[in-house]
Amino acid sequence: MGQPAWFLAMCLKRFGFVQGCEVYYQLKVSRNHQFSLPGYAGALHHRPGTVDLVTFREVFLREAYRIPFPGEFRPVTIIDAGANIGFTSVFWANLYPNARIAAIEPEPENFELLVKNTSPYPAIYPIHGALWKNTGQLAIRNKGYGLRGFMTEETTTPAEDTVPGYTIPQLMQMLNWPAIDLLKMDIEGSEKEIFEADTSWLGSVRCLVIELHDRMKPGCKQAVTSAISQHSFNRFTYQESEVFINRLLFPPAN
Repeated sequence: MGQPAWFLAMCLKRFGFVQGCEVYYQLKVSRNHQFSLPGYAGALHHRPGTVDLVTFREVFLREAYRIPFPGEFRPVTIIDAGANIGFTSVFWANLYPNARIAAIEPEPENFELLVKNTSPYPAIYPIHGALWKNTGQLAIRNKGYGLRGFMTEETTTPAEDTVPGYTIPQLMQMLNWPAIDLLKMDIEGSEKEIFEADTSWLGSVRCLVIELHDRMKPGCKQAVTSAISQHSFNRFTYQESEVFINRLLFPPAN
């Protein structure tokens, strides 16, 4: 099945015939800068003809972040690190209406769209910054990976535009969360530095969903695997993400 036919078929499957046709028309025919989805509050904003459409397919059609948790678990504290334009946070806000979601994105244009897309959801807190191994200022680097592939690096150059780097413990303190039910990390290689540093915070994470980026920064997989091995996690792969379930924190099955 060709890509346009697949896209239409998935729209029909997810949203029904009439509403699915409308979603397809908005995104593939009229190519509006904003569109609406059945059951979602407000309009969603994107950049037609860009990788934003890939993000839409991933989040809303393939439902790559509908994680199959054991039992009836529903997360109530969620960090969406590498939130891009906010589609995953919006998906989770609808899937888990009792959740509080911190959506972190460093790139300014992406963050501007994230703020627009999450504005109908008071439980989503946009944060302009990036996860890092320590606090400090980070420069955004475009190394040719597109709108979903901006990387961050430490810098001491005053002339550079920077964003703050946040550690997991710092975010938990800011949010007043004793534990993180769901931590999603799609941070374009920064996982290497984060997991090579102190990862004692992993003991406060019930579920980690991470996309590894060895293709962009060799050593990511090794850093994550080594850190995870020091804790009690079960692991499985779900679509493009590695999922780790904390055996010590996860609620027992009824």
